[in-house]
Amino acid sequence: MRVIIGSTAIYNQWPDFPREPKDVDLFSDNPEDSGDVYWHPRLSEWWGGSATEFATLDELYTIKVSHSAWELPNGSWGKHISDAMWLKTKGAELIPELHKLLYSVWEEKHGKKKVDLTQESMDFFADAVRRRYDHDSIHVSVAYGERPLYESVLKDGASVQMDMRKVWELPYETQLQLFREEVYATALERILVPKEYKHSPGAAYAWALRRTITSLTKGRSSLFLIENYDQLYRPDTDYVSRHLSRKHHLIPLEETRG
Repeated sequence: MRVIIGSTAIYNQWPDFPREPKDVDLFSDNPEDSGDVYWHPRLSEWWGGSATEFATLDELYTIKVSHSAWELPNGSWGKHISDAMWLKTKGAELIPELHKLLYSVWEEKHGKKKVDLTQESMDFFADAVRRRYDHDSIHVSVAYGERPLYESVLKDGASVQMDMRKVWELPYETQLQLFREEVYATALERILVPKEYKHSPGAAYAWALRRTITSLTKGRSSLFLIENYDQLYRPDTDYVSRHLSRKHHLIPLEETRG
């Protein structure tokens, strides 16, 4: 089995692709193949046979989307998400069955993602981040309305744990806003507040969105963020000004290590 993927496959089928390939990426079970070769036995479930071929538009998009769920050691995340969005402009659509197969392969390779947005607030940021304000109060400061959207989809008796069935029943624009509120809160708590707001809000947002995709969500939530990255990649409002205008909602923490 041998299928050409990556920028080589894209460029050879769509010469207007903005980046010329530097090497050849392959899924191949032939140990004699050269290039950037990867193989896993499960790949033969989708690509059978032995003829050399280019992955199709939808296959390439699905591969790029599947890679984008993880922060990869080779620093290729930005390339994958950018390529996925470019392929989307060509009409590419996700192949759910292939994405499920690839996701399981990458879970085996990179490890299962263990953190997501459904954790309780006391556990959500259990790391070395120095915090000045209660996380939920930051959410209030960036909410589109009077209260954060996640509160409208909580499971009974939970402080942060969302009922994802309710999330996916929300209107599309509300879903985007719900996830944006989390990205805004993360950008503020992780970057802007600790640096006394002396940092680019756009850069902080971009970092927080990437972090939310790769580390703070998994499964359908991460996939939603990736597939809608072209809608989400920049702030839709001056979220810092909104936050500062509602500082009376912020609850200071005496203990700044979460």
